[in-house]
Amino acid sequence: MLAEAGLAEMRALILELRPESLAAEGLVGALARLASALRARHRLAVDEQLGDEPDLPLPTKEALYRVAQEALNNVVKHARATHVALSLIATDDEIELLVRDDGKGFDPTAGFPGHLGLQSMRERIAQLAGSLTLASAPGEGTTVRAHVPRRSE
Repeated sequence: MLAEAGLAEMRALILELRPESLAAEGLVGALARLASALRARHRLAVDEQLGDEPDLPLPTKEALYRVAQEALNNVVKHARATHVALSLIATDDEIELLVRDDGKGFDPTAGFPGHLGLQSMRERIAQLAGSLTLASAPGEGTTVRAHVPRRSE
């Protein structure tokens, strides 16, 4: 069990440093590794609904991966959550990435000087002609939802 946790952590760290492995592993594989790393490193319960690998250009996959990575890092750093749901749902028209936690939540209208994570997520998705929504309230967890057009080339 300890060896598996160490292996999961090493793979996640490598992927964080080298997102070009998305081309070989795919977005679904990369997201599954993020979920595995959360379980191993932080003892979080993670429910995954990732489906089949979507047919997307590599820059779109990288943007979605980075948004998931940032949202999950925020869960670890700020939420005090015990459970996270991670899903990637493809329809004919769009891809939806969802990260939902049962953590402490926050007021999303408050300013966060010096914190660029939310801004970075919004910018990545906007570059793909998509949308990013954030729903949270103190004591009620947080949901980050990104939608990008299926063909955002």
